[in-house]
Amino acid sequence: MLLVSGRWDNSVIVIDVDKALLPANDGTPNAIVNRVRVTPDIDAKGTGVADTPAGGQPVNVVLSPDRRLAFVVNHSGSVTQEAAQKFQHGHPGTFTILSMARALDPANAGTLKAVEAVVPTGGFGPVGIAATADGKHAFVSNAEGEGLEDGGRTIAVIDLATRKVVGNVTQAYGKPGFACPPNPIPRDMPHAKFGCFPDSNAILIAPKLGGLLFTANGGTDDVSVIDVAKAIAGDASAELARVPTGVGPWGMALSPDGTLVATANRESARTGIEGNSISILDVEKSAAGAKDAELARVLVGSNNPSAQTRPFALAFTPDGSRLLVSNFRSNNLSIVDVKRAIAGELGAEIARIPLSTPSGGPSRPRGIAITPDGRYAAITGAARGQPGSGVVWMLDLASNRVAGRVTGVGNETYLLALLPKSQ
Repeated sequence: MLLVSGRWDNSVIVIDVDKALLPANDGTPNAIVNRVRVTPDIDAKGTGVADTPAGGQPVNVVLSPDRRLAFVVNHSGSVTQEAAQKFQHGHPGTFTILSMARALDPANAGTLKAVEAVVPTGGFGPVGIAATADGKHAFVSNAEGEGLEDGGRTIAVIDLATRKVVGNVTQAYGKPGFACPPNPIPRDMPHAKFGCFPDSNAILIAPKLGGLLFTANGGTDDVSVIDVAKAIAGDASAELARVPTGVGPWGMALSPDGTLVATANRESARTGIEGNSISILDVEKSAAGAKDAELARVLVGSNNPSAQTRPFALAFTPDGSRLLVSNFRSNNLSIVDVKRAIAGELGAEIARIPLSTPSGGPSRPRGIAITPDGRYAAITGAARGQPGSGVVWMLDLASNRVAGRVTGVGNETYLLALLPKSQ
């Protein structure tokens, strides 16, 4: 099963992978088996009664290590949809815990019955989430400031037993060569004063060296490396190093052996110019702050070095040999040979696959999830539009051909998680 964050539909959509691959279901919503709400109604009128659906903006979903729960990051938490749509940044964030058993039950469709808890992150505009392997803690990146797209520099530490934020990692400022922090802090991007705050997007945990948290810092064009044990203990020295990447890293992926981290270099917060590359980092060299920690930077989505392809998310194949990259602006998916990339060889991007929507609109690919056998990849996308306007593509990685398209998948779908069949 796939769990897809529906963003503007404020829901998580459950898709049956086998049904998505049936030719008869191509271009239809037939593979969708459930939709569950992820944020409760709020008291928007001040009457003491919860009377209005929250804006929510679920943008990310991951599974707990035991796969009994799903963790959903709500970018706009508990403000009204009107407020979120007027300015989609800088709202207090929340973190929803879903029961997987209840989320898979069609009897709970369109309800909050799968929700076990909704936890405020204590920050604004959260995006990334990662859980420790023992299932005791989770980290959420607060990517923005209050009422601002800039100003994010905390990673919330959440105790999953008590379901409360028990601490924060405060990241260092950037060093852009001007007064930091700027006064005033920019409200939205692009703005030349971005570059002080990391504004972290995706985050992940690498098991090397006792556990390292990596954050994709879209505001400072780099990656933070954070010691997980120190972060949980509240040690102010938890942030170990910063590694420069391409502009505005957003998505991240960890290689199956835990030795490599890849970033999708999406866009410059200072200029608004969109990126066209991915960076591949060595985990241990990154932790040491080594100058050669970035092993490769690879052009993706186009052969033109000046093209703006806007890489969004990445995923390693289960054998670690290839990287899949969604290119939002160029409406295609890149497949990168990891060894060739690290060796600096030409032709590291070994395939570039165009994605089309049944409606003929732009595909705008975003999230990627790969089946455990490495046979198929699921990619979310389609431009923001009407409720249920999102699409999920099922890509056959043996032939590099689209094997099916699921429609009706939320509005501006973002990231997704895959629950293996054994569950």
